[in-house]
Amino acid sequence: MKITFIPLAESHFPLLLKWLETPHVKAWWPIDQNFSAGGEQEVIWTLDLIHTKYSTYVKGYKLDNGLTKAINAYIICIDNTAIGYIQIYNAYDFPRSKPFIGLPSSLAAIDVMIGEENYLKQGIGSRAIDQFLNEQGKSYTHVFTDPDSTNLAAIRAYEKAGFRKIKEWLDTGEIWMIREQTRAP
Repeated sequence: MKITFIPLAESHFPLLLKWLETPHVKAWWPIDQNFSAGGEQEVIWTLDLIHTKYSTYVKGYKLDNGLTKAINAYIICIDNTAIGYIQIYNAYDFPRSKPFIGLPSSLAAIDVMIGEENYLKQGIGSRAIDQFLNEQGKSYTHVFTDPDSTNLAAIRAYEKAGFRKIKEWLDTGEIWMIREQTRAP
């Protein structure tokens, strides 16, 4: 089983639509504060909304309050079959529910989803995260993620990929996790 990462392209938008409307993804994939889909609590994804949110990601950036900030988005493939999505960016570029205090200055953040249900519960998520960070996270000393505290599968996948819990926020339901990036000699 070979894991590869393909830069996000507009041709992937129908896959993102499918995955974002899949119950196991929809339950956990966050909508950021700067993305408005009409004010609903639960977004009903359409190709137009996917295009609105992800079209700049294809070009390697995200607009945040009028500022261009780098974000690198990829499709996760297993043996040339697209099965999920992963993105990496400077953690300090996008505010979290709580301020980063005492965290490393060279800090990436990642978000990942396995969209294809038949690839769940096989350890693929943790392997993909680890491989991705070894390939794409080299310019950072540490990587951050903040899964929901009840998303036990995601927490286990991150732990298997070398993340450790550093903080649990009871008021927001987040687990803050960090991974130290190892440097090859």
